[in-house]
Formats: sequence, structure tokens, C-alpha cells
Amino acid sequence: MDVTRDNFDHALAEFRLAISSCDFAAIDMEMTGLYADRARQPSHLDTKNERYHKLLQSVESYAVIQVGICLFSWVDSKPDEPKDGYYEARPFNFNVFPCTSVGGFPIESHFGCKNTAFEFLARNSFDFNKWVYQGIPFLNADQAERIRSDRVSLLTKRQPRMEVDDQHKAFVRDLEAALRKFMKSKADKILRYQTANSYERKLVYDVVARHNTLGTRSRHGCIEIFKGTRKGMAKHVAQKIHALNTSIDEARGFCQIIDILSAARKPVIGHNMLLDVMHAYSKFYKPLPATRSAFGKSLPQFLPILIDTKYIIESTPAIKARYRTSNLDEIAPMLERETQRGQTHGMIRNHPQFTRDVTHTMHEAGFDAYMTGATFIRLLNLEGELHLTAGSVSSELVLYRYINRLYVALGDELYWNLSGDSAKESRAMHAANGHVTVAEALDDTLANSDTPSLSDGCCSADDDDDDDQCSTGFEVVAFDDLVPV
Repeated sequence: MDVTRDNFDHALAEFRLAISSCDFAAIDMEMTGLYADRARQPSHLDTKNERYHKLLQSVESYAVIQVGICLFSWVDSKPDEPKDGYYEARPFNFNVFPCTSVGGFPIESHFGCKNTAFEFLARNSFDFNKWVYQGIPFLNADQAERIRSDRVSLLTKRQPRMEVDDQHKAFVRDLEAALRKFMKSKADKILRYQTANSYERKLVYDVVARHNTLGTRSRHGCIEIFKGTRKGMAKHVAQKIHALNTSIDEARGFCQIIDILSAARKPVIGHNMLLDVMHAYSKFYKPLPATRSAFGKSLPQFLPILIDTKYIIESTPAIKARYRTSNLDEIAPMLERETQRGQTHGMIRNHPQFTRDVTHTMHEAGFDAYMTGATFIRLLNLEGELHLTAGSVSSELVLYRYINRLYVALGDELYWNLSGDSAKESRAMHAANGHVTVAEALDDTLANSDTPSLSDGCCSADDDDDDDQCSTGFEVVAFDDLVPV
């Protein structure tokens, strides 16, 4: 489903309904650029803190222009069907553009654009006009609260008098004279005062605000000034605040989708997803923390269950040896062809309402999100060395070792362990002998000191956490919901 501001309300209702019953979501994003120069590009020699700050610079420099979210739900086969069941996909392709106004007040933002990124997007049929003119607006919670606070302060508190330049002192004198005459008149209820520019409008608001029994309404080419009692003015201000809150809620736009995704606490799948997650956090949730450790601690409140398909591939020698690549646009078609030939499990179908505008074009965020989720399903159902068959207890436990480990490729480390930095996994360990069995994978997982045992509910006796939280702060995953039995 391609989503713009024109059909956003419909898509929002569809998304809210679908996510309640889905098993997991897959995400992907398109941006206006990645790294400003070679010095800011990730390097294998980076420390984790250096890598975080490089990604932080990228997030703060560039914009997100398209967000793909694909929801996957398991559907049991009917009794007369030979298949065991299948995953049903609902791909959403959201075109997003920063909010430009709230309640008539302009909201300005700036972001960088990389010429090579725009050329890449154009080659892949990205519609720049649709992005600008039909992109869904968004304001994250911090931005919305800051705007709300500023506007409410203007409405409810006496503001310092504006400095008037010499050119407009006569304008202010004429305005004050007109107001004195208007207030003495019993017949006149409304004064329409003409303004030539935004500066004169501000002067009118400033002068009228000094009178407790006068109010204003913005009109084209003029400002309406009306009389009222103190009680009436208080009611008028309350109405303005209500209208402001409505405008802010509407301006939050796409952030509502991310709010729903976060509240659902469902597993979120991505491919090489750390940058995507940081963009989602910064653009649609709140500003990124200054340090990596602070980000790691706050992430569970945003998206508690993350699984990176690039890490699954890179950390599993049998898969890496079989396909010899971990790039999504290379491995996803291979896995899809194998499924079509019946060599692997993992049948996937699009929901009937989500087939009409499927583009099947890589680097459209909605399609890439679909391919990421499909790749995740097919990786877990490979008939390879790991023997991950859907519904088996072994596959659920092996899956557990991929949770909250995001691929970073630093020196001899493959991943950033969001459950704690004490767990390290070297390339040498993964490359040794090239074979990993289910039993070996289980031994590695359960022997890891910072990986809780599933049998004890993820909490040790010394933990002060609630029973439904693991000691790392992440919710316990119901794998029977994720991998159908």
C-alpha cells in the first residue's frame, strides 16, 4: 500500500487493526544521504562509541523520505489444503515529509542532501514531487510539546512589548487610537484592521494583547478585533488552545504509526538496521542521546525486540557459505527462487488488499521491508546446517540468540549486543570449521553469561525486575507467537 497524506487516515486505521494480530514487523528506510565524507564513513577500526557518533552525525545531517513497514501474520491452512500454513504480508510504503506548519504558524527544519543519493533514488524511480507535495507530515513528541508550550505561553502569559522600528511607530499610534475609539463605541462589535505584512500583524497582536477584554481572529488581509468580558476572553483562549492541540495532533502525522509500532511491542526485523533504528528514534520518537550507552538503555522503551537479518547471515557460517553474500538485494532473490522451486519452507502471500500497487522494485522502502521480512522467514526455515524447521523448540531457542544483536562489523566483533556489552563474538569463532549444529548453537546460547535462560523467565533470583521483564530490560519473547507451532 503506497501511502501519502491523501490516504494516510485510511492507512492509519488499517495499520492499527493489522498490527494487533501480526506476528512481527519488518522495516526499511530511504534517506537523502548517508555520510558527508570519507572521514565520517564507518570503518572496521572504529570503536563502538566512535561508530555510534558517526551514525549520530549521519542521522542529524540527513532526512528520512520514505519508510517501509511490512506486517507479517501466520495463517493456518484450511483442512482441505495440503500446506502447513503460510505468512500473510501487509506492506506499507509511507512517503514522509517534515511538517511545515501547525495552526497557521510555519515550522522550519533543515536537512542535507547528497547528490549521489538523489541520483540513486532517481535511477530507482523515486517520485520527488510526490515526496514534497504529498508526503505525510511528522512531528515527534518532543517537537510537538515544544510547539505546544510556546504557543500556549503566547496565549496565556503577558509577553514583553515588541520593539517598534521608526518606520512603524506611526502605524502603532494609529492602531492605539483606533482601539480607544473602538472600545468607547457601544455599537461597534468588531474592528477589522488592515495589515500589509507579517510584521504589522505581529504589532497588532502585541498591542491588542495588552487589553484583557479584547480578542483577535486572523483573517485574509486583516485581523479581526472583537470585544468581550474577562470570562468570555478566557473561554476564547481555551478554544484557541483546543484548536492548537488538534492542529498539533494532526501535524504529528506519521509519528502516530511509529507510536503504534512501539506500543505493540512486537519483534521488529531489519537488515543492517542500526542506522534505520537510529533514524526512527530521532525523527519519530525523540532526540538521540549523546552517548551510545544512554541510547542502549533507552531503546527498550522504544523498540524492545530487534532482529537483524544481516547479523543472522554473517553469524551463521552454513548460511554464509551457501549464498556467499549478505547483501539484501542479492540474497533475497536467491531465497525467493529456492522457495518457488520448493527447496525450502516459508510460503509467503500478500494480503488481498495489499497486492494492487506492489511495485516489486528494490529500494522502494515498502518493498524492501517486505523482502527483509521474507528473508527473515526463509533464513529461519532453511534446510541447511542449522536445520531450522518452523515450530520446533530448537529453532525457537536458536532464534533467541539473534535478538537485540545489531550488525556493526567492528574489528573482530560482528554485532552490538543491546542486552549488554559483555557478550563478544569474534569472526574467528564463526569461521571455525564452518559448521554449526542446533545442539552447538544451543550450548553457545545458554552458556553465554549475559543471555538468560528461557526456563527461568529471563530473570535471576537477584533481579529486582518485574516477573514479565528480563534482567536486560527487554520483554520476554513469546516465540510460539513468532514461530508458529
